[in-house]
Amino acid sequence: MVTDAVKANANRTESSVIGRASLVTVLLFVAGALESMAQPVGVRDVLYEEVLVIGGADQLQSTAGSASLIDEEQILAFDTVDINNLLRRVPGVYLRVEDGFGLRPNIGLRGATSERSQKITLMEDGVLIAPAPYSAPAAYYLPNVNRMSSVEVFKGPSAIKSGPHTVGGALNLVTPGMSGERQGKLEAFAGTTNFQKYRLFYGETKGQWSYWIDGLRFGSDGFKDLDSGGDTGFVRNDVNGKIQWRSSADAGFNQSLQLKLGYADEESDEAYLGLTDSDFGETPNRRYLTSALDVFDSEHYQAHLFHFIDLGSQWQLTTRAYFNEFSRDWFKFDGFIGNRAPAAAVVLANPDFYTREIALLRGEVDSNGSERETIDVTDFIRDFVSTGVDLRLKRKLTVSHVDHNLEFGLRYHYDSVQRKQDQQGFLVRDGELLADGVERPLTLSNDWETDAVAAYISDNLEFGHWNIDLGLRYEYIDGRAENRLNGVVVSSEQDVLLPGIGVYYQLTDAWGVLLGVNKGFSPASPGAAGDVDPEESINYEYGVRYSATNLQAELIGFFNDYENLLGRCRVSDPGCVVGEEFNGGGVEIAGAEFALNYTHALGNGLTVPLSVAYTYTETAFQTTFTSNFSQWNPGFFDGVSEPVLRGDELPYTPEHQARIQLGLQGIDWGVDVAARYISEMREVPGVGSFEAGESTPSYTIVDLSADFAVRNRLTLKMIVENLFDESVIVSRRPFGARPNLSRQFKVGLTYQL
Repeated sequence: MVTDAVKANANRTESSVIGRASLVTVLLFVAGALESMAQPVGVRDVLYEEVLVIGGADQLQSTAGSASLIDEEQILAFDTVDINNLLRRVPGVYLRVEDGFGLRPNIGLRGATSERSQKITLMEDGVLIAPAPYSAPAAYYLPNVNRMSSVEVFKGPSAIKSGPHTVGGALNLVTPGMSGERQGKLEAFAGTTNFQKYRLFYGETKGQWSYWIDGLRFGSDGFKDLDSGGDTGFVRNDVNGKIQWRSSADAGFNQSLQLKLGYADEESDEAYLGLTDSDFGETPNRRYLTSALDVFDSEHYQAHLFHFIDLGSQWQLTTRAYFNEFSRDWFKFDGFIGNRAPAAAVVLANPDFYTREIALLRGEVDSNGSERETIDVTDFIRDFVSTGVDLRLKRKLTVSHVDHNLEFGLRYHYDSVQRKQDQQGFLVRDGELLADGVERPLTLSNDWETDAVAAYISDNLEFGHWNIDLGLRYEYIDGRAENRLNGVVVSSEQDVLLPGIGVYYQLTDAWGVLLGVNKGFSPASPGAAGDVDPEESINYEYGVRYSATNLQAELIGFFNDYENLLGRCRVSDPGCVVGEEFNGGGVEIAGAEFALNYTHALGNGLTVPLSVAYTYTETAFQTTFTSNFSQWNPGFFDGVSEPVLRGDELPYTPEHQARIQLGLQGIDWGVDVAARYISEMREVPGVGSFEAGESTPSYTIVDLSADFAVRNRLTLKMIVENLFDESVIVSRRPFGARPNLSRQFKVGLTYQL
């Protein structure tokens, strides 16, 4: 359980959910209801062979670790384009909303920081897909989830094959496979805020060759209102293709070769700038004048080459070669110019003190010409490259009635990031932003790069009612960082061994128990100071599963014991250099995850599907310290420096999260309603009551979806997001109060070719 901790200004005993109520007690409470709702069946004789591409949800039942699968049907239920909404289906996932549309996802697992998804391993088809997962993991990019056939989430020992970031887990987005027959569809959606989405997918197989091509375009004029007028929305384009060759049936070796190519771009008028709390209360979707010039442009290229060969004698080899390039240029408000100018987040949190600065942000007064009243609009230019080769060798064998599924993995990876920041000054004049004409030097120019070699060995053992996963991962990381402004070059090396074990035991045809432990790791970046250590933790999980014909449920407790928390400076963090890293000492995170999927048959072709996901979380810093990292400064929003005290809770980690979806399905129609709840969240470390201006309120969002088969191949779908138009502050970072997405209506047609 979380160590007892007493804070100087508040007596508080820390206790984890595991300490408050044992899993056995909770399960006894619900066991009777589960047994009465379902009819048990035997566990299927399937092997969880490929961690990165799950063959089906039934393979999860006997997995010796936490793994969740979101299939294509669930993605299409609400025609999801925002991955935040989709991942609410999975317990143990933490999300910080930033823009409302899900363009800038912040995803964490089991309490690992969600900031820019930097502490999880992000993959597409099992390939590292983050722009620079070693050199710059805190970067904005994630593939468009609307073109995926499934999404996989791995936590605990299940993520050991998927480094480098194993403190929380891994997320894998899976593109459509080759069906072996002609397949295709055409989609067109329209909605409020001029939302439009178009998708064309077509593929077929001819002899030994298969291919598909997938085109997606979607966007909106935006739901926020600029003081000066204009769009606040976005448009995204995404084109991908696969071509695959398979060997003939009489070939000496069964093998396949697949090439996947992709291109994606985005142009969005999104900003970091939010509102004061009082302005949010009056007009939550307002955008101040000083963000009028903000625009984000990006391009992403990918080329992935996969080869598989069955070598015989139960040996199989998979080779993946990959290249990803991501470039983005974000011209955006970044505060006020001047060494003594206050941080924008502090100004917005204290409008009564910074009345002049607030008036400038709103465009209500003109700048006086001083640097302190000159608006900083910086061009943040980033270029990323990520490339490598990944080999995976598998062998099946049976020794003394024990089935072994051995796997050996070896990966060489290279990634790099080039950063430039071109600061420009603008003056507020008669409700407009005018360039001040001053030439300024670059505020940042650096090159970071990393060579990394990773290897692992794993063995899945099956015998009797037991399923055991043993794994050992090794990472060697060689990083280099060059500051082009002063010519300073630093080098760093890191290496680590990461063991893990997961155990699953089938108690009955329906009930099973699991237990797992693994070492978590998140490397320091190449530019980290010499006294900064990588993040390491010991992660524990334990729980039970229940599976029957119409009901699957699991309850898992987790406890992550961080030896050393790692924080990374972002552009929006004042008082530090972009990429600078900080150590936060020991932290303990404990909680429980509950998931349930149930289908009740009413007769006459009617069914009632129900799904539930719930997460409880407790966190506590284990040491008292003072940091220059703003996210570890309890006094940040007041503009003062305060120490983190032992027992303080981590920011942006809600105690309660829940999602419930209930549907009614007919033969050619269906209706689903989904409600997601997030409890109050701290935005700075603290304990006790949630202070106004330093926390976000609890909220519940309800979505509604209905579809109807108009003809044999034509389906009409209607969606309402945020049905009751709930408006709430979801974050005060980067600068000021930010809203969730307002109510959106969408209607669309899908034609199956």
